[in-house]
Amino acid sequence: MKVAIIGGGVAGCATAYYLLKNGHEVTLFERDSLASHASGFALGGINPVIPGAREPEYKAFSDYSIDLHTRLVQELAGAVGGDINFVRKPSVKLVRDEVEAAELRLVYEAHAAEFGYDMRWLGLGELGHIDARISTDVIGGLYIGEAFELDPYKLTLSLWQAAESRGAQMVNQEVSEISVTGNRVTGVVIKDGVFEADAVVAAAGPWSGGLLNALGIDVPVSPLRGQIIRLDAPSPPMKLSLSWDHDYATTKSDGLTWVGTTEEEVGFDDRTTDEGRDRIIASAVSILPYLEDAEFVQQTACLRPMTPDKMPIIDGSVGIEGLVVATGGGRQGIALGPAMGIAAAALVVGEDSPVDVSGFSMTRFA
Repeated sequence: MKVAIIGGGVAGCATAYYLLKNGHEVTLFERDSLASHASGFALGGINPVIPGAREPEYKAFSDYSIDLHTRLVQELAGAVGGDINFVRKPSVKLVRDEVEAAELRLVYEAHAAEFGYDMRWLGLGELGHIDARISTDVIGGLYIGEAFELDPYKLTLSLWQAAESRGAQMVNQEVSEISVTGNRVTGVVIKDGVFEADAVVAAAGPWSGGLLNALGIDVPVSPLRGQIIRLDAPSPPMKLSLSWDHDYATTKSDGLTWVGTTEEEVGFDDRTTDEGRDRIIASAVSILPYLEDAEFVQQTACLRPMTPDKMPIIDGSVGIEGLVVATGGGRQGIALGPAMGIAAAALVVGEDSPVDVSGFSMTRFA
């Protein structure tokens, strides 16, 4: 099949990768550059869903995607010789409030038998053995041993390079609309005219909504700005990644400590702000007081594609034949990217997805 993919983020590049593995012809359309939006500026943390904390279909999908990540490390290295800085790095979800601690422990104890990996509740004394620099305001945390980190830009680039090595093409132009004749897609419209295709994958993050709304398809995906700070922090580097509330801190492969993040509904404004910087640093210092002595290095911002229920949209039955939607990964876009790609690739060719995506169709918003 001749497939046009709109969007050069992790979902679009993963879709291209899996389509090319099965011998299809793919052209990817990206108005800027690969991973130039959310996929290139994400943290790159990959944590399993805590049993009972999310919908069962979301957890199953996430677990499947994490397994794909572990396979891609070797597949992509063999295909392009790239290193995506994939490492196993345990994480700890910290709590400072007795009510929150009780709720998290209740989830942990209720589902302890379901854990297929090392997951433990740690008190403050045990946390001190992990990193003595954690604030004494923290009263406990949930340790997850089966967690990973990678470089999201390198992952996205490697997926595309592997697809390109099999013949995929990229066009650096904006898609102004999806071309439809009757009830079937016929291609995409760019400034050079209509590019004909048998199928179109809308994987343009929060920008997917505008393209699809023009076809009368209401896609409830909106941008959520997230800002991240990079610090040159005093040694030693953090051996684990820490998270609390909706913030986090971890030492990445570049040697810098990344802290974040904001969740801002500001439309398509992807600028960094002083207010965002100050809030992130204050939150990080409250958990890790030693970061007060860290040197500010960089601040970035990106727009994550969010849906009302914070679950992705993966749907090949949107009322127009040949049109597949793959967006809405939100804050877990990198973690879910491979599964979104392999599922979208299957829907393009009319096959059943290797992982259940029935819970991610747009009918759930009806």
